[in-house]
Amino acid sequence: MILSKKSIIGLTLATLMSTTVLAQESTSEDNSSTITYDEGYFTQYRPITLHDMLRSVPGTAALLAKADEELGGSRVRGFGSSGDQILIDGKRIAGKTNSLGLQLKRIQASSVRHIELIRGTKAGLDVQSEGLIINVVLKSNASKSSTVWTVGADYADGGKINPLAKVTHTGEIDRLKYSLAVDFALEETRKDFNDTFFTAGGAQYQNNTLTNIHDREKIFINTSVEYNAENGDTLRLNGQLEFDDQDTLEVDNQMNLLDNGSFLAGDDYTINRLRTHRPFHWEFGGDYQHRFENAGLLKTLFVINHGKHDFVTNFQGGLNGGALATLSGNLTGRTHGEKIIRSSLTNTFNKVHTVEVGGEVAINDTGTSSTSTNAAGVINLANQSDISVQEVRYQAFISHNYAIASNISLQSSLNAEWSKITQKDNIHSANPDFSRNFSYLKPRMNLRYDMDKQNQIRITAERKISQLDFGSFGNSFDVEDNEVDEGNPLLVPEDRLEFSAAYENRFADDQGSISVKAFYNKIRDHISKIPNKDINDIRTTNAQLAVSSLPGNIGNAKEYGVEFNGSLRLKIIDLPNAIISGKYILRETEANDPFLGLTRPILYKQKHEWLITFQHDLTGLGTSYGFNITNKGASGPGGGSIGYRTDVKEQWFKSNKPKATFYVEQKVFGNMKLRFDAKNILKAKTSYALTKYTGNISLGNVAYEEFRKASEQRVFKISLQGSF
Repeated sequence: MILSKKSIIGLTLATLMSTTVLAQESTSEDNSSTITYDEGYFTQYRPITLHDMLRSVPGTAALLAKADEELGGSRVRGFGSSGDQILIDGKRIAGKTNSLGLQLKRIQASSVRHIELIRGTKAGLDVQSEGLIINVVLKSNASKSSTVWTVGADYADGGKINPLAKVTHTGEIDRLKYSLAVDFALEETRKDFNDTFFTAGGAQYQNNTLTNIHDREKIFINTSVEYNAENGDTLRLNGQLEFDDQDTLEVDNQMNLLDNGSFLAGDDYTINRLRTHRPFHWEFGGDYQHRFENAGLLKTLFVINHGKHDFVTNFQGGLNGGALATLSGNLTGRTHGEKIIRSSLTNTFNKVHTVEVGGEVAINDTGTSSTSTNAAGVINLANQSDISVQEVRYQAFISHNYAIASNISLQSSLNAEWSKITQKDNIHSANPDFSRNFSYLKPRMNLRYDMDKQNQIRITAERKISQLDFGSFGNSFDVEDNEVDEGNPLLVPEDRLEFSAAYENRFADDQGSISVKAFYNKIRDHISKIPNKDINDIRTTNAQLAVSSLPGNIGNAKEYGVEFNGSLRLKIIDLPNAIISGKYILRETEANDPFLGLTRPILYKQKHEWLITFQHDLTGLGTSYGFNITNKGASGPGGGSIGYRTDVKEQWFKSNKPKATFYVEQKVFGNMKLRFDAKNILKAKTSYALTKYTGNISLGNVAYEEFRKASEQRVFKISLQGSF
């Protein structure tokens, strides 16, 4: 059953009432929206890194899980006012490809003075709150020199043992602090697939078994320097190099059960897909801070980065165990880079008004190219593409934080944005070199009301503009289907109006918290697949005659739902150092399908999303263990836990099973930590049902149906970590 707006509102109100009753049974000594955990709080846990410290704090599990997932760094527009909700000394990392999760594991616990959990708005921070901000305050006089190191190996079921090593050295010379980190790992991912094919009449005609082995060798080199001048000025610089070699081999064994004109019943046909990926990234960023005596605090951030990707794909085929012959090939290249500078001046007036005024300039460059060849190595000129895109964006902003009362704070801001996108390509003959201009006003309002020492209400309204994927402007190669997908140079960003109201209660005696948030987002110019009616003018001809698709803006869409977050220290069952945390999102989405003309969910937007984490520290034994289980089940017609997608010739229904990890670690040899991880315990099982059509999907001519079951192999890792 699809959840209605009324039922969501009713569920929200019921939860608010139940949590209010729970709140009446608790007390708190803290009348602030900020909860502070001093260095002494963590002594019993004997942490080695900042990451170790954060996992021992109730309420941090969801943000930590998000930081660990985003190993590729941030992909938002420029810096902006939003960003990572974990800050260091009130500042975000001055970078885009730097992984926050890795940074948390590089900072030594001995360098941390205290950790703040900030609920709702607070003046002077680098980012605007999305509910909870973690601010880590470092010591000004940490150890002069120290090193954190990790060695270990992991093993995927049916694979080989792969080593890993990490080392981070930090030091201090007078007013200069520095660090150097090197992360090295060999990784292997193994996936198994089983595909069954049926004719339009329901007769099974083929069964495929596939094995996908992905090998990766990566090296990250990260360095940073911080200088604190006598006058209070601070300069931080950081840089990162990423070397990455990736090789993928997929073996597809196809057993024909019926004669199909090309192969006879009983024929066994093998297709090998071999792909190499050679990415290289570098980034350099920094920030500077200066306080004027009367004008306020000046903060400037900048970043420059560049990435290069080369994909080489070859297809080979052989019949009944015979020699494999080359079928086709593809060479795809992509480059991307950013140059960003953001500067602002912040000042406080009459102790209750804090105003930040500033601007940002961001330049994004993307280049894509694709060349396909046949079995003889002859280039397919019709599918050859070479595209370059540049976006130059200017932004002016003002933010005002008003402490209306000791328990009420209103943060309001206005961002004005102007951008120009210029594209050059060899595909669209009507517009081989053209530019487009955009301008947006983006207001935001956030109200925080502390009802009492424990209970808080937050209301937020904001307009957001999405970051376009410039790779979608040109052709791209689909490895699985061995075909070239067309791009669309006329894409415009999605325009979102987001509204939310949240209630949070913190339990007494640091026993955890519970929160519920209702949200409603209205989306204009929603991006999805659209029929490719005419490559020179996609606005003409009948959509039902199209036999290919491309990315496009399909009009309005919306999403609404409820999000629950909670954490509980299990002191009530005499486990004061055990914390269980959970997150659950119930979401409904609506969009207009451009192929079938019906209302359907937003593609790849999960209806049910949940996360459960558990951690128990046996401080007397120096032992810790825990688990993480999560699921992102998508949505579909009828409200089923499935993912639904249409294309010009395809209709998909996808489903996902939960993913789980487990770890146990033991302090050994003094302050060293021996850790065992079991990842993907449930094998990340997924499945889909695909219906393929002849001609446009709206005509209803079924060509065949495919059912796939897939699983990913478990990975086991053992590591030893220490510091000196």
